[in-house]
Amino acid sequence: MNPHRRLLAPFVLSSLLLAGCSSLFVQRTPFTIYSPRYTAETPAGPQVGWQLAVETPLASDTLDTSRMLVMPTPGVIEVFPSARWRDPAPALLRSLIVQGFEASGRIVGVGSAASGLRADYALAIGLHDFQLEMRSGAPHAVVRFQAQLRDYASNRVLAARAFEAEAPAAGQDAASAFAAFETALNRIVPDLVAWTLREGEAAFARPAQPPPPGR
Repeated sequence: MNPHRRLLAPFVLSSLLLAGCSSLFVQRTPFTIYSPRYTAETPAGPQVGWQLAVETPLASDTLDTSRMLVMPTPGVIEVFPSARWRDPAPALLRSLIVQGFEASGRIVGVGSAASGLRADYALAIGLHDFQLEMRSGAPHAVVRFQAQLRDYASNRVLAARAFEAEAPAAGQDAASAFAAFETALNRIVPDLVAWTLREGEAAFARPAQPPPPGR
């Protein structure tokens, strides 16, 4: 063996051991997990006779994350490094929507699209915004999405509407942002629940359309 290589081998081995040891003691940034609660009240009404599947909202890669996002200036997205949602934003929103329908007491058959529910209708959502935005120097939690009520069997769109809610935050820290998001979500979800139940009842009362000619 080359004498230079014999001298080099222990040095390389010790370097690898030190690198391995240092990786065991990497300092990880601690973070807090936030879990919004559904506390809103849905207007009372008669119970419906149909079932609903709530699909996981579609979102961009930026929004499909458990990171808490903030937009300090239009078009610029940053994150709170010490904050996480309990689930990625689309899954979090779906969970709160299901809770909203359950809390209404007006629909027995409701659940996620993956639950195996024999649904009559599906609620599809395109999530556009789920971040803290600065408005004239003041932070606001903003939630925006497009909702579609669809026939579950044919996937035909029966009704569609855009929803938006925002709430001011007391400060620019993650805890203040969380409180503002919880307020905004407890505004937008009841509106979505009431609209869906209304449009679903209207669709359920309409006579079934005949299949297209030739089928």
